[in-house]
Amino acid sequence: MKLDSIGSPEMALLLAASRGDPARESVRRLMAGDINWVELTRLAIESHATPGLWDVVSRFPDLPAEAEILQSVAVLNDFRRYHIRSLTARVIRELSKEGIEVLALKGAAMLAGAVARPTPRTMSDIDLLVIRGSPEVAWQICRRNGWTLVNESWTQELYQAHHHLAPLLDPDGVKVGLELHRTLLTGVDRMGIDVPAFIARSRVVMVGDTPVRVPSVEDLLLHACLHFAWSNKLHRGAWHAYADVHSILADEKFDWDRFLASASSRRSKLSSYWTLRLGRAVADLPVADEILKRLDPLDGGRYGPLLERHFATQITNLNTEASVAQRARRWLWFTAMQERTTSAEADELWNEGAVEVPGEGTVPRQPRGALRAALKTCAYFLRLFRRG
Repeated sequence: MKLDSIGSPEMALLLAASRGDPARESVRRLMAGDINWVELTRLAIESHATPGLWDVVSRFPDLPAEAEILQSVAVLNDFRRYHIRSLTARVIRELSKEGIEVLALKGAAMLAGAVARPTPRTMSDIDLLVIRGSPEVAWQICRRNGWTLVNESWTQELYQAHHHLAPLLDPDGVKVGLELHRTLLTGVDRMGIDVPAFIARSRVVMVGDTPVRVPSVEDLLLHACLHFAWSNKLHRGAWHAYADVHSILADEKFDWDRFLASASSRRSKLSSYWTLRLGRAVADLPVADEILKRLDPLDGGRYGPLLERHFATQITNLNTEASVAQRARRWLWFTAMQERTTSAEADELWNEGAVEVPGEGTVPRQPRGALRAALKTCAYFLRLFRRG
């Protein structure tokens, strides 16, 4: 499946570059084509990908003048990466003094040194799981140390049942968020994940003179798969998910057998299966057929090829969402996850992690019309079948 045949060449290049290797055939082919550098830079900024993308494309000669904008943003974001790393260590020190212990997750863990060569990317938030002490007390400590509410309406009450507390903004004015987690992610109890074992497998790395606890390399991959497939519905955050997975798989400590042992439940296996299968299709992930087979012996089921084309299109073409009725998108995701759309918990599964923020959604959306939505969806499915 060629990315430039299902999405824009700019998105295809962004994803192809997530491996960090300018010598890849897909990268060289796309760089030889017609690239809109303004659009590429916009996509990279939205994905927090500018340092990683620039590291790849800067190896090519005779770049156009428009590429200078990407270079400038990448340099600024390189400084932001180092600031986030030191800010993570600072928060952990401040909480440790008060008897609070945390586990750095996702991008914060990667930047701290959870893998040998972390992805050159930034992030909007620092994610910390409170593993000793009260998350609410930890939140109050951060507030006393200058962290502010992202929005005054995003209160603690609003996030009472959420997997993290109300998000905060850094005291330095750099617009870095902080999410203090009560647990790994919303719905983790449905996923069959042994959170105490996840924590027990974690290890300590040093950021300067600050010890930072991070997940095992295999659990970094497991969490990335759960977050992308389950929380983000195989859609949002694809670039940094796959850039991180490339870094994880390249780490010499990573072991597939340990990973497969940790992804032991049906839902965690299917989340991992689809994250990795799609990663092979859109981001050149080095994942063997045998690994996918062990995660899902049915190989995606009877609709596997159709589902792969849909989710790959959804990742690479940002206009897909407008082309498919939500009912159809919902059916496709439920089919991939082997869930029943008629189950009692179906609505909860689809809306897992959503927070109703005051002031949002107050402007009524214009109805698309049932016939128009059905026609557009049918046309979309026809294109998918033709690509098969």
